[in-house]
Amino acid sequence: MTTPDLADRLNLPAYPRAAKYDPAWQIGTMMGPNALWLTEPLAERMDLRPGMRVLDLGCGMATSSIFLAKEFGVQVVATDLWIPATDNLARIRDAGVEDRVIPIHAEAHALPFADGYFDAIVSIAAGVS
Repeated sequence: MTTPDLADRLNLPAYPRAAKYDPAWQIGTMMGPNALWLTEPLAERMDLRPGMRVLDLGCGMATSSIFLAKEFGVQVVATDLWIPATDNLARIRDAGVEDRVIPIHAEAHALPFADGYFDAIVSIAAGVS
């Protein structure tokens, strides 16, 4: 259950799209900074259009991937080395974007996609190893 105080703290005018998302969900999927707050201004500066293919490298719990699919209508490949794809698929299904977000568990240097397959690549607060 979300307290009104928490909801107020996550409802900032600078992030109107992010403010629409359940604060408990945002907190529960955080692995560092608020991924929605990082993704929103970045995506608004990109020329994202419905149907474009986006690679979300180091997606963590797929929060940014879900946000991109819902807010911009893009197709997202959500890849992470540390979070199992099956765990992310459950979150993706719960968010209702299973048709637009594909979770994979892979190392970024060994992805099985052709050069030029993606229209855009994002990496939101992903660690480097």
